[in-house]
Amino acid sequence: MAQSHPRMIWGPVNAEDLAPVPGTDWVITSGMTGPSAPIGRIYAIDARDGSSSEICPYRLGIALDEARFGPQPTLDPLVFQPHGIDVTTRADGKAELLVVNHGGRESVEYFEIDVAGARPMLRWIGGVELPGTTVGNDVAALPGGGFVVSTTGDAAGRFAMTLEMGMSGVDTGGVMEWSPAGDWREISGSQINTANGVAASADGEWVFVAGFATREIRKLRRLGKDPQAVTIVTEILVDNLTWTSDGALLAAGPHSTTMAEVVEHHFSDNPKLALSSRIIRIDPTTMAVETVVEVAAEDFGSACTGLHVGDEIWVGAARDEGVARYPYCRN
Repeated sequence: MAQSHPRMIWGPVNAEDLAPVPGTDWVITSGMTGPSAPIGRIYAIDARDGSSSEICPYRLGIALDEARFGPQPTLDPLVFQPHGIDVTTRADGKAELLVVNHGGRESVEYFEIDVAGARPMLRWIGGVELPGTTVGNDVAALPGGGFVVSTTGDAAGRFAMTLEMGMSGVDTGGVMEWSPAGDWREISGSQINTANGVAASADGEWVFVAGFATREIRKLRRLGKDPQAVTIVTEILVDNLTWTSDGALLAAGPHSTTMAEVVEHHFSDNPKLALSSRIIRIDPTTMAVETVVEVAAEDFGSACTGLHVGDEIWVGAARDEGVARYPYCRN
């Protein structure tokens, strides 16, 4: 497909993951810590004009819901380290942001989103600490108030993932599910190497998980004894997964490189991870793959997320400034 240069949205730094707020024109993006970003942030982008606003830690409110999450330490914005995110709508119609956090504790933090003003405001309402030695990457909300989170490590604390394990191709984790009752369980059939992006179907029946270093995407049934797992191998090191408005999956990631090279660049002092990458579209029924965006290394950092917004794909990167906007072109 023809490659085009992106239009840019300026403001967010290290926009690793993006998620729309249902029923609004707002898109939320995480802002990972890195060489040019010592503090983790959350941003809101107005899809009508592309303007961006920081909404965490700026004007972050706190309204801990102990009845739901129990007593816990207050979130410290100065050590907060956001990673993967998802936005869901509660039964009362209010939107909530779920954020994988590596700062202070390994957790999924919950924020209530207030969209009544000129820009969204966040109120931290609680969080869920991950079990054992598991380290989260991405999160997807489930019907009924729970979530699934892609993890490396072990819920029983028997091992922690090492870089050598990740590059060897062995299973290093999978998908863990948390229920509002406070219970954790591992999704059967989800064990995979370097679990990264995760997504759940709207009815919660199917879960999709990306294996980064092995370039895999796996579809599996969430409930029941038979996961009916189907795994495809792609040309990209698969990072985050998102849904399009017509029910397809988008996956982002670098290509023509290795996990070792990505890790070397990611943990360098360079604020931009300049590797060629692409966004692919996956039919969730057939698992057929189609490339929809090519991202040149000189144009933007290695793509971590592609999000369908209007007639565009918005692309985020864990190491670069801004969010890139490409036409949504299908073959």
